[in-house]
Order: sequence, then structure tokens, then C-alpha cells
Amino acid sequence: MKGSDLRIKLLTLKHHIHQQLLEFLASPNAPIYLKVIGVSLVFFLFILFVQIVSLIWTLISYHRDPIAYLREYYDPLTPRYVDTSDFRTSDENVFDLNAYREELFKLNEFNTYLSDQLPINRKHKDPRSESCRIAAKRLPQDSELASTSIIIVMYNEELSTLLRTLVSIVLNTPMESVQEVIIVDDKSSRDELGRRLDKEMGQFPFVKIIRNSKREGLIRSRIIGSKAAVGKVLIFLDSHVEVLEGWFPTIVARVMEDRKTVVCPVIATIDHTTLNLIADKYTGIWGAWDWDMSFRWRPIPPREQQRRGFDDSAPIRSPAMSGGIFAIDKEYFFEIGAYDPGMKIWGAENLEMSFRIWMCGGALEINTCSFVGHIFRRTGLVTQTVTGETALQQNTKRVVDVWLDEYKDSFNAAVPSNEKVEGGDIVSRVLLRQRLKCRSFSWYLREVFPDQPRPERDFVGFGEVRGPSDVCLDNLGPGVGHQVGVFSCHGKGQNQFWKLMASGELVSDNLCLDGDGENPRKIVLYECHGLRGNQQWFITEDNVVMHGGSGKCLTHDGKFLQLLPCDMTDDRFKWKFAAISQDVLKKFHVLYAKQFGYTTKAERAKKEAERKKRKEEEAKKRAEQEKEREKKRAEEEAARKEAEKKREEKEKLEKEKAAKAAAEKEKDEEEFRKWRAEKQRLEEEAKRRREAEDEDKRKFEEEQRRKREEEDKKKAEEERKRREEEAEERRKFEEEKRLRQEKEAEEKRLAEEKEKEEREKAEKENEEKAMEEREKLKEDTKAEDDDDTKKEEAVIEKDDNDDNDSAKDQPEKEEDNQEIVKSGELEVKEKLDLNSESDQKGVVDDEMKEFLAWKAAQKKKLMN
Repeated sequence: MKGSDLRIKLLTLKHHIHQQLLEFLASPNAPIYLKVIGVSLVFFLFILFVQIVSLIWTLISYHRDPIAYLREYYDPLTPRYVDTSDFRTSDENVFDLNAYREELFKLNEFNTYLSDQLPINRKHKDPRSESCRIAAKRLPQDSELASTSIIIVMYNEELSTLLRTLVSIVLNTPMESVQEVIIVDDKSSRDELGRRLDKEMGQFPFVKIIRNSKREGLIRSRIIGSKAAVGKVLIFLDSHVEVLEGWFPTIVARVMEDRKTVVCPVIATIDHTTLNLIADKYTGIWGAWDWDMSFRWRPIPPREQQRRGFDDSAPIRSPAMSGGIFAIDKEYFFEIGAYDPGMKIWGAENLEMSFRIWMCGGALEINTCSFVGHIFRRTGLVTQTVTGETALQQNTKRVVDVWLDEYKDSFNAAVPSNEKVEGGDIVSRVLLRQRLKCRSFSWYLREVFPDQPRPERDFVGFGEVRGPSDVCLDNLGPGVGHQVGVFSCHGKGQNQFWKLMASGELVSDNLCLDGDGENPRKIVLYECHGLRGNQQWFITEDNVVMHGGSGKCLTHDGKFLQLLPCDMTDDRFKWKFAAISQDVLKKFHVLYAKQFGYTTKAERAKKEAERKKRKEEEAKKRAEQEKEREKKRAEEEAARKEAEKKREEKEKLEKEKAAKAAAEKEKDEEEFRKWRAEKQRLEEEAKRRREAEDEDKRKFEEEQRRKREEEDKKKAEEERKRREEEAEERRKFEEEKRLRQEKEAEEKRLAEEKEKEEREKAEKENEEKAMEEREKLKEDTKAEDDDDTKKEEAVIEKDDNDDNDSAKDQPEKEEDNQEIVKSGELEVKEKLDLNSESDQKGVVDDEMKEFLAWKAAQKKKLMN
């Protein structure tokens, strides 16, 4: 049974007893004093019993599961109030709530009164995207995450915000992975952070409190806490944050995946006035910095979005971390030098850590699936050091001297007061950089943060802008729509750090100065749109700042800026940048001077020199022209005389030439006549020669034709004779072949006849032999015993019968013998025919081979 259910039952019982008491009191028989005593006693005992039971149940629940008890104990319907009884106005009976709220606000620079009214474990809407929720399912199980130590440093923190930080950890963190939560109290001076804090923290068994014996500052206190930690992963948190659902597994899993990756969650703003969480606008930005070494949030550039594949759940490789909320492998944290122990209190440690991580081989990411709400105070709590300089200035000096290399001059130009700041001994940090073999700051700008504008390339002027009356241009607190003015120059950058870009935009804290030509006092900061117009500014060589939208010049009324008609000689319009990039300024003037109707001193001097030079050249040219005209007149007179002389000589020469031409013409005509006659003679000779050659050629061709015809006839005759001879030889060969075949056929016929005669002779001999055997058989029969006549007669009769049967069978036998002989003759004949055909075929093949050989010999003989 839960504690809340038990309390409800007890309250029900209490209500029932109240009803019984009311009935007793209503009874008219009971004495009044007994009624009073009885009711009081029963009520007192009952209340005592309820309190004892509740206390016992609370102790049992706490020892059984402290975390579950805490999650139930911090009921959002039970707000915790502060004691305001001592805060009253001059009238002791009147409590001034507004004054009390303002006093608390000044104490912590956020709405402390409201913080004390809010529930300790208030719930926020999960700001993660859908892709993050899907990615969370692929993370290791809570039991598989590395043991983690959460380190929180506090100094005079409001107790309600500290408790809200711890309770948000309990509610939104898998506590089985949290080894410990270390709270480092940097010697707070508030009484409530002493025993009362110990009492409150006694409810959290995993909390360890380390109290510094002296004020060490945020940076050194974090070093102390990290040395005392026992977890494999360190997570640093501020003491006025609220962690949100799913914040823990994704950053710890990433550190486990790559020990050299430092992971920051998305740091959402908890408004310092309303304490509302604002998370949406912080998912599309990353950590950056400006040349006054101040941290800035800037939109993620397209190249990084493309690298992430436009995935909302992909980590952002951020150039810098915003502050002290990040997760890091403990061994790697000390391997790269932890925090700089030479830094004081707080400030610039985030940039130093960012530069060191990137330049020394690590990586810095913002995990867009992890959200931590942070209260950004109304104004920063500035802490002075013993020398009177702020800790931020000294820490920044150390960062610049150790890590910025040649770009240190750019920072000194932007923040002139830095040159007078003492940063302390940096030898150990320089040696650390050498030992870790860290890369240069130029590499960092080129590879990690190429989107960062650079002074030597992108700024016309930058740093503080000192104006009339020795005051500086000041954004008076950055924000869209804030009116811009002037303030006493402090040389620390920040609100007085400005950049006049090569595009003509005057920028502070990533916002552009925007002027309204129609309303000269409406000069505000606005989001840069890149369209020039009201956001375009121009600086002359006399340090006059002109407005592009109106053509007016910038000045101030002692508090705010304003635009007035320009007067280049009036000091009210002159502003001096701490640093000017001369190369960029020259290009800037080349691009925009004509648009603003401005001529530079160099151009004016150049034009004046050109005008004088042009005037001298014109006078010299006129003198030269006059001299040229005199010379021309003299030359014309001399030319006229010369022309007259040449004309007379020409006439004389023409007459001589005409006479000579006539003589030459006559001579040429005579030579032409001779040439023509000789040509005709040569042509006739050539014609005769061609005719003779044609005749010779014709005769030669005729002779050749005749010879070819004779040769063709001779060849045809020889071919005919050869063919006749071949035919004759073929005929003879065929005749010889025919005779040979006839002879062979005759011989074959004679052999067959002879074989037939022999076969007939053999048959005749066989018949004679058979007749002899029959005769012999008859004689043997007659010689038998005459005594048995009947038997003899029977035998004779039988013999006769046998003879008759034999006579009858003899023709059949003779026919059978004849058939056998015939079949034998046929087989012999078939064999002879086959042998004859094969012999004949062999003879033919031999004859063909012989004929072909003879023909080849005849052809060879003919060719020879």
C-alpha cells in the first residue's frame, strides 16, 4: 500500500470519528465538561496515532526503495513555500510582496519567488523529435550504460532550484547507471545552504557533498569534484538546471562509443522571469564565438546540415560548447589536461576546453536528442579578482595567449584592454599543448570552423567604435528591436564589440544595425537579412559613417543613435573603429563609394593631379601645335618649291621618256615581228615533227598489233594442234583400252566355257559311277540263297520296288544335283564378276593415273 493511500484511509477514519463526536455532543444527557474533555482527549490521541503510523510507514518505504520514495514524495500538487514573515514595509502590519519579489530577483538575477512557489518535480513536455524517440530504442539498455558521476558546483545557489535540479535527475535518469551525484559547495555564505542543505540532501542517498574550505571558483571546484568521482563517465551540470526525459542514455552511449568525443546536450532556456522552458528554437543552432572571445549561438550552416544528412537525430559537430554542461570520459578528461587550474572563478573555460578538444585530436558534439533546461540569469554575476580585473578578462587572456597563435593580434585589436591584463603563468599549458601535439589555430579555423568570418578577409573594421564625446557604440543589451545607443567605453568588447562587414552590415551579437531614414531616432538591432537597404553602412576615410537607406550620417544625442544630414567636417559624425583592415577597406571603397557618392582622398588627390597634368599637357600641346603649324607652313613652302622643281623635271623626264618609249616601242614591234615569224616557223616544225611522230607511232602500233595477231594465231594453232594431239592420244588410249577389255572378256569367256565343260564332265562321271553301283547291287541280289524262294522273291520284289522308287527318285536327285551345280556356278560366276569389276575398276584407276601423268608431261614439254 502506498503512503498516499494510507493517508486517505486515515482521513476517512478521522471523518467517521468526527461524526461520532458530533452525535455525542448533541446528546442532551451528557454533562458539558465531560463532553469537552472526552472530545479533546480522543481527538488528541487520534492525531498522535495517525502521526506515529505515518512516520513508521514513511521510514519503511524509504529504506525499502529510496529512489521510488523520493519520486512519490515530491508530489507536484504539493508546492514548497518560503517564509516571508520577516519582509515587511515601514508599516509593520503591511507586507510588501512586490518589494520582496524584486529583492529576491536581485539576489539571484532570476525570479526566485516564483521558483519557490513551483513544484520541485514539475513536468515538461518532451521536446525530442520523432526520429530521436526512434533512435532511443536502439540505445544500449540502462543496465549496460557505463557508471557515471554527475558533478554539480554551486555557490550561493537558491535552494529551490538546486532541489529541482536533483529531483529532475531522479525522475528522468536511470539511477542504476548513476554512481553518484557530487555537489561541490564553493564555500557558500548563505545559512540555508548549511545544515538545511545537509538535511535536504539526506533524502538522496547517492548525493555526496564536498565543501571547499575557501572560495575556489567554478573551474577549480569542478577539478576537485572530478578527482573525487569514481564513475567512468563524468557529466558536469550547473546547479540551476532541469534535465528532461531521455537526456542521459544518448550522451553516455555516445561517450562509450568514442572516448575522445565530448558530448553536450541541447541547452534549452528557462526564462529568468517566467521560468518557462523554451526548447524549440535551440535545435537548429550550434555553439560559436566572436573575436572578442564571447560565446555566441549561431544557426547551423548548410554544410553541417548536409553532413548530418538533414537528420534531426544526428549529432552536431559544434565548434564550441556554451558552458559547463557536457559528458566526457573521465580518463580522457584528465588525459587532455582537465580544466586550466590557472583560471579563476569562471569565464572562458568553455572556449579553452573547445579549442583544446578540437586542436588536440578530439571532437565536440551537440546531441540533439538530449535536452537540459538552464536558467540564464538576467545579468551575469561578475566576480572581481584581487587585482581589480574580472576573472573573465584574466581567463580570456590565458586562452588567447595559449591557443590563438597569430590571431592573438586580432583579439587584442578587438579588445584593447586585453593588452594590460595579466593572465598569469601559462608555461604549463603551453607545454601541455606541445605534449599533446595539438594542431594550429589556423587548422581549427580551416577544418572545424571555416564559416567563421576572419578579420583579414571579412571585416572592414571591428572592435569598439569610439564616437563623438568619447563614448562608444553600445547595443545596450542585445535583442531584436532593442534601440542602440552609446555608453562609456570600457574596452572589454561584449556589448561594445562591433563588426563592419565587407558587405556593409554593422553587426553586434549576430544582429545587424538597422536604421530608418524617415524616423532618424529609430536605430535598432534587427536580424540580418542581407538585402542591404536600411542595414547597409559606409565609412569614409574621415571616419564618417553613412547610412545606405537614407544617405544620412550616424551620430548620437548622448544616449541613443540618430541619423542626420551629413557634414564631413563635423566631428559629431565621426566614429573610429579599434581596428581597420586596410586591404578590405580599399575593396570596400571600390565596391560602394560610387553608391554613396563618396570620393576617397586618394581618388581626389589623383583626380587633382590628373587635372593639373591634363592642363599642363594641354598648354604643352597648344605650343607644340603652334610650332607644328609654323613648321608645317615652312614645309609647305619648301614643298611647293620642290613640287615646282619636280614638276619641271617631271615634264623633262616625261618628254625623254616619251621619246625613249617611242624608240623602244619601235624596237619592240620589230622584235615582236621577228619573234612571231620565228614562232610560226617553230610551230610548223613542231607540227611536222608531231605528224612524223604520230606516223611512227601509228606504224609502231600497227606492227605491234600485227605481231600480236600473229602470235595469237600461232598460239591458237599450237593450242589446236595440242588439242588434236591430245584427242588422238586419247583416242589411241581408248582404242588400246577397248582392245584390252575385249581380250580380257574373250579370255574370261573361254575360261567360263572350260569350267562348264569340266563341270559337265564331273556330272557325267558321277552318273556313270551311280549306274555301276546299281548294277553291282543287282548282281549281289541274284547271288543270295536260292533256298528261300519266297523270301528271294519277296526280296526281289522288294528290290524291284526299291528300284522303282529309286528310278522315281533318280530324276529328283539329278535335278537336285543340277540345282546344286547351278548354284555353285552362280556363286563362282558372281565371285568372278566381282573380281572382274574390281579388277576392271583398278585397271581404270591405273589407266587414269597413267593418262594424267602423260598429260602433265606433255603440258610441261609444251611450256618448255
